[in-house]
Amino acid sequence: MRDRFPHLRTLSRLFSLVVVSGAIGTLPSLQAADWDAKVLPVDLTVGYAVRCLDISGDGRLDIAIADAKRFLWLEAPDWRLHVIHATPQAKSDNVCFAPRDIDGDGDIDFAIGTDWQPNNTRSGGAVGWLESPADPRLPWKHHPVESTFPTIHRMQWLDLDGDSVSELVVAPLKGRNSNPPGFDDQGVELTRFDVKRSASAVAWSSSILTKSLTVMHNIHPFPSPSDAKKQDLLTASFEGIHWLSRSADGALSQTQLGVGHQAAAPTKGASEVRLGNAPKSLQFIATIEPWHGNQVVVYEQPASFQWNDKSSHAPWPRQVIDSELKWGHAVACGNLDQDPEDEIVIGVRDEDLPHRCGVRIYDRDSKGTWQRQAIEPGQVAVEDLVVADLDNDGILEIVAVGRATKNAVIYRQKR
Repeated sequence: MRDRFPHLRTLSRLFSLVVVSGAIGTLPSLQAADWDAKVLPVDLTVGYAVRCLDISGDGRLDIAIADAKRFLWLEAPDWRLHVIHATPQAKSDNVCFAPRDIDGDGDIDFAIGTDWQPNNTRSGGAVGWLESPADPRLPWKHHPVESTFPTIHRMQWLDLDGDSVSELVVAPLKGRNSNPPGFDDQGVELTRFDVKRSASAVAWSSSILTKSLTVMHNIHPFPSPSDAKKQDLLTASFEGIHWLSRSADGALSQTQLGVGHQAAAPTKGASEVRLGNAPKSLQFIATIEPWHGNQVVVYEQPASFQWNDKSSHAPWPRQVIDSELKWGHAVACGNLDQDPEDEIVIGVRDEDLPHRCGVRIYDRDSKGTWQRQAIEPGQVAVEDLVVADLDNDGILEIVAVGRATKNAVIYRQKR
């Protein structure tokens, strides 16, 4: 079976930048000079999650979205809309999904999180999966997996064990039975779901990976530094940024890499997390802090840090590179030019005039200063975003989906 998830290739263009300083003022738009915006033919209620993947099987990346009361995808290259599962009578929302060939028939299915009730820590929430038919443009079949999973919020497939079989890791936002105002009196049940296939059915089983962290807003899988066959996980929670890794004997280690913004709940910890590549084979972690916060924060890997040396595992240095935003709600890392490192793409969800919602890009210069540009400030009240090569031309695009703006937009670098 051919690869349905093409690798992203290095880019070939530079773009203009604005230097981040202590007082930036109103962000200028560089849209006219550097980027084209294409508004997609879809009206969203809340675009909770967006992924880019080849659903049609033509070798192009399509765009899939979890909307409040439906799951849909937009078919490249003309972005024709296909609603594959609709829940118009549901009291609560769809909130997340994770693509994978779940039943082993060669096409892409979705694990899904539904019945999103962010403040109900005792009931609500559900895990299920959508089975793709032979023609993915037709309605997909919904299969329930777990009917009660309170505050379900994020999910990712990754191979924790290095056995060439991916597990679904599901992160609720809050601990089961936790209480306001901070919801930090109970740990989040970060849960692993294993899938076993037979000729007639797909069977699911679950186990809790850890309950030691509170209010976990996002997770990020990445290739394990210790074993190329498996993947590890970064978590963003009230306790900051943690690296979770499973050893050969099955034990789960948990190491703090970022301290987060430590204050009283709920203005605490970290909200988003992504890992990026820095020069000299080092890496950095990009976050939004505190929870649903107003800071773009970078943790750069110290040269003394060795992934396989436990004695070097002090938290990485914390650097605030932007604090002029309200409710940052998405982070992506990708090489948007031809320098040796990744850039950071941030989605800002809410307006806080004169600082606008929308997409911002940060690039680290040779002196270590992060520089910022804004694309069409105010166009998308970003709930989620992703970077991907939609055209198979080696140049990354940005796809952003909105909440208050109810839209989806592709940003392409001008050729």
